[in-house]
Amino acid sequence: MNIETSNKLIIISSPSGAGKTTLCKLLIKKMKNIHLSISYTSRSKRLNEINGKDYFFVSKKKFEELKKNNYFIETAKNFNHLYGSPFLNIHKSNKRKQHLLFDIDWKGARKIRNNYNKKNIIDFFILPPSKTELRRRLIKRGRDNHKEIKLRLSYALEEMKHYNEYKYVLINENVMKTVNDIKKIIEYNELILNHNNMLKSKLKKIINI
Repeated sequence: MNIETSNKLIIISSPSGAGKTTLCKLLIKKMKNIHLSISYTSRSKRLNEINGKDYFFVSKKKFEELKKNNYFIETAKNFNHLYGSPFLNIHKSNKRKQHLLFDIDWKGARKIRNNYNKKNIIDFFILPPSKTELRRRLIKRGRDNHKEIKLRLSYALEEMKHYNEYKYVLINENVMKTVNDIKKIIEYNELILNHNNMLKSKLKKIINI
C-alpha cells in the first residue's frame, strides 16, 4: 500500500527509558498543530494514567476482536502486552488538519511505513546517551524489578539496531534540547512541503497559459 494523507504522520520511537513519551508530551505543548495518536493496549492501567488520554485500556480478548476487524493501522506485542494504533486517529487528524504523532516502537513504525506514502511520514529514533544512562533511567522510574530491567535492557539493545530505518536519529542527552530539535525538523519539513505546493501551483499556471 502507498496511502496518501493530507497531513504528516510523525513517528517517535525509542527503547524503554530513552524518553519518547516525555518528548511526545512536551512536543504537543509546543506545537498546537500536532495531535497524539492514542493507542489501545491490553496491559493494566498504571496509577497515574488516564483511560482515553494515555491509552485506551481494553482486555486482551477485546483487543484481539478489534484486530480481527482491521481496526488497527499497526499492532505490536511488547513484554506480553498488546498495543495498537487505530485507523480512526488518522481520519480525525485529517479532519482537524493536524499532524498525527505516534509514540510507538520500531515494529509499529515499520508497518506504518509499509502502508503510507513516505513523503507523508517524518520519523525519529531516539537514542539514550549510553547504555549505563539507559539503565539508570529505568531504575529511576521505579516500575520494574531487577529481572524486568535486565529484560528491558536486552530488548533495548535489539531495538537500537533498527535506528537506520528512521529518517532522523537523535541522542536524548537533554530533553528540552531534543524537543526543540524535533520541532525544528518538523517545521523544516513543513516549509519544504509549502514550497513544493507553491511551486506546483506556479508551474500549473505557467503550463496552462
